[in-house]
Amino acid sequence: MTEAPRPRRTQQERRAATVAKLVDATIAAIGEVGYQRATVQEICTRAGLSAGAMFRQFDTRLDLIVRTAREAFAQQLNGFGAAMEHLGAQENALDVALRFLRQAQSSNLIHALREIYLAARSDSELRERIASIADEYYREIVATLNRTGLLDDFPEQVREPLFFMMLHLFSGEAVVRGVYQRPDLDESVLALVEDMLAVYAARLSSRES
Repeated sequence: MTEAPRPRRTQQERRAATVAKLVDATIAAIGEVGYQRATVQEICTRAGLSAGAMFRQFDTRLDLIVRTAREAFAQQLNGFGAAMEHLGAQENALDVALRFLRQAQSSNLIHALREIYLAARSDSELRERIASIADEYYREIVATLNRTGLLDDFPEQVREPLFFMMLHLFSGEAVVRGVYQRPDLDESVLALVEDMLAVYAARLSSRES
């Protein structure tokens, strides 16, 4: 019995597939060789597409970078949301959440976003175009965290600062670990962070009682 021929993809489906290949290739290229070396040629080679195919979807490399940043934020938000959904079943939810946050900062996806951030520091057009995307992402990720109740032991006004303190800690750690490997410190650092948070929560509780 012969298989029925697959229906031909629509132009919209073909375009979406091409854009997905370009975005994935851009994340991989920026994460592995850096923002400046992730040229159009480098990206298209990784995507298995011609430069012409890329420019039929995006007017400039910057347009592709901005689309990539948006997709990277969305992927990270989806991963964070999925991880947070299962925290209630964990014996030590804070430890699980911190380990997830730390691990995420070492992913190629986040390395790519970090490279884009660094480029945006001196590229005003890039900075202006991704600022609103980043703002939307961080608002949603903090809202997701608040819905878990993970930080309910802390006053509402310090929950967001606590999240960013942990995020920046592990982000900086991921950068340094690319050059200076100290896996023997990783568990000690995590234990110290959890102890500090526990002491802080207890101190706040004693103030209120």
